[in-house]
Amino acid sequence: MEQAVTTVPLQVAQEIDQLFYQRTRICLWLGAVFFSFFSLLDFVHAREFFTLFLGYRLCFVLILIALLQLLRLQEFKHHCRKVMFGAILLGTLVISLMTVQLGGFSSGYYVGILLMIAGGFSVLPLNISQSLGLGGAMYIIYALTVYLGSPPVSGEELNCFINNTFFFLSIVIVTTVQCFDEIQTLLSSLRTQKNLRSINEELQEYTGGLESLVKERMAEQEESDLKFRDLYNNILDLVVLINDRGIIQMINHHGAQLLELSSQALKNRPLTDFLPPQDQDILTKKILVKLARGRQVQGMQMRLLTYQGRLLDVELSGNSVTMPEQQLCYQLIIRDITLTKQIEKQVLESKQLLDTSRQAAIFGLASLAECRDEDTGAHLLRIRAYTRILATELALSPDAPAIITDTFIEDLCISSMLHDIGKIGIPDSILLKPARLTQEEFAVIKQHCDLGSNALASAERDSESRSFLRLGQEITRCHHERWDGTGYPAGLKGEKIPLAARIVSLVDVYDALTSTRPYKEAFSHEESCRIILSESGHLFDPVIVAAFLRREQEFDGARQQMYPTQILPVI
Repeated sequence: MEQAVTTVPLQVAQEIDQLFYQRTRICLWLGAVFFSFFSLLDFVHAREFFTLFLGYRLCFVLILIALLQLLRLQEFKHHCRKVMFGAILLGTLVISLMTVQLGGFSSGYYVGILLMIAGGFSVLPLNISQSLGLGGAMYIIYALTVYLGSPPVSGEELNCFINNTFFFLSIVIVTTVQCFDEIQTLLSSLRTQKNLRSINEELQEYTGGLESLVKERMAEQEESDLKFRDLYNNILDLVVLINDRGIIQMINHHGAQLLELSSQALKNRPLTDFLPPQDQDILTKKILVKLARGRQVQGMQMRLLTYQGRLLDVELSGNSVTMPEQQLCYQLIIRDITLTKQIEKQVLESKQLLDTSRQAAIFGLASLAECRDEDTGAHLLRIRAYTRILATELALSPDAPAIITDTFIEDLCISSMLHDIGKIGIPDSILLKPARLTQEEFAVIKQHCDLGSNALASAERDSESRSFLRLGQEITRCHHERWDGTGYPAGLKGEKIPLAARIVSLVDVYDALTSTRPYKEAFSHEESCRIILSESGHLFDPVIVAAFLRREQEFDGARQQMYPTQILPVI
């Protein structure tokens, strides 16, 4: 801030210092609240690290509260910039440490740092050098922490690093431009306030020569008006003055450039001429109505249509003003957020592409366990379909476990296909034997539970997709456990068997019963339902059996649709 205040009077500089101090306290309080609030995100998307992340967050929040208490002391007030910058950099380090735990550069948790930049830089009165310096320091902390705390950077990780760097630097540049605009406006406002105070003091001091003093002050006011108009025309946002019918009365230079017409050509034209048809009602039926009632409009997003037909995403704020010799008008400040929207879209598309690629890779991996048996070609797809039907029905139950969320169901459907991944390690002579297995051969078959679970545990250590891999471990290890405790490999009983494994256990048996195998013919749907019902409380959880029976017709429909073999894309 030193560069900004060296060209202004000391009193103005002191007012800026006071403003920085006030906003620093606001930012620290907001940081404490939001850092605590985002523990909910950790609980949903990084549950295995919830305790560690909660510790990080609580330590950081306690530090913020301690800094707030220090700033209440008079001797610490002039250190508020150092306190604020230190808190921001510490918050960057905390988020970077979380990012390391969640996969390094491929983790989306770095978005928390971008939110700090967008929020903090928009509130604090920063100049260009401070904004760029602080943004650069935050980037260096993020890059070094993730690089030093993650495994050697692979080609995919490098792509993620380049992608993250692009968005990081874009946000820093955009917020720096905003900081420059706001600090200039702030300085002009403080100078104007200082001049008004000076005028009032002089008017109170002089009682004679009022006429000459008024003329002098009117000349100064005209000069001030010219300066105001110059500032008005150089604001980077579109600033437009409209009447109660939405007709443009005045528009600044930047706004005219944005709409691709001159200020003179825009005057007395309806603002709706520059809105797409589907957005015109937003102006006439929402914005103008709200302003006519004396209320402000803030942060409303809509689109503008330029004279050349370009569509712009914008954010609009407005309030009513009274102009000399004019009726009541409305001033609208419109900010172009097209670039921000494009970045948001690119981030969303990147996430969707990653999700699709991940599911395709999982299906290909799970298919390895089935490729040696031609009779089970559609087994994985049927298991996924049955699992979705059964989990959805369980979620509709009034006493459904809290764990059954939409995210749980999606992860369960993905991980259910991995239930027999351990069979890759079983010899063909045993796995494909058409006759009954000996006790020794059956003991070898049982090993596929531990083989699959251990393989997924190894993969989890190097993956950010910990939610479905953790479910996959539970399913591969426990889908042959029995409700009465007579299953394998651990002999778990009742609710000690993970819910995901209990669900997949039933759908796996249903598919086995209704499918033809080298050693048996397929049972009918009706006979399979009777067998499953007879095993309620023995092989299966009674609650899950009841849910199956409520939806057994959908099981039969899915079986007929995908049997004997369909090759379907992973969605």
